[in-house]
Amino acid sequence: MQKDVQITVVGKVLSPNEQKVLALNRCLGEYIRLVKWYLLLDSISKTYLHRNGYYYARENFELGSALIQTARDKAVEILKSFRKKGKKNSVLRLKRISIRFDKRCYTLSKTTNVLTQYC
Repeated sequence: MQKDVQITVVGKVLSPNEQKVLALNRCLGEYIRLVKWYLLLDSISKTYLHRNGYYYARENFELGSALIQTARDKAVEILKSFRKKGKKNSVLRLKRISIRFDKRCYTLSKTTNVLTQYC
């Protein structure tokens, strides 16, 4: 029997130059806008959101398809949690959102490169 194992990797951009910082901030801004837009559709069905929002998101947000899909998944998780824990007449307010990169965005591979003394 085979089981999937999930791990979380927290990364840090080493020595970011001005262009990297601007690109990351732009990407984060678009990602947050997209999650908020998906939340406006008020659905916890990923299929519904994909069918009714994916092509609009591709045209109106400057993100790749993998990040669009993870933003959709993030919005569904936020809405499910809010509905489960939310009190009657409460309003959903997002405090912060982090970008989720999953296997659709990149792959990890073993290498002999050493970035810091801890790698």
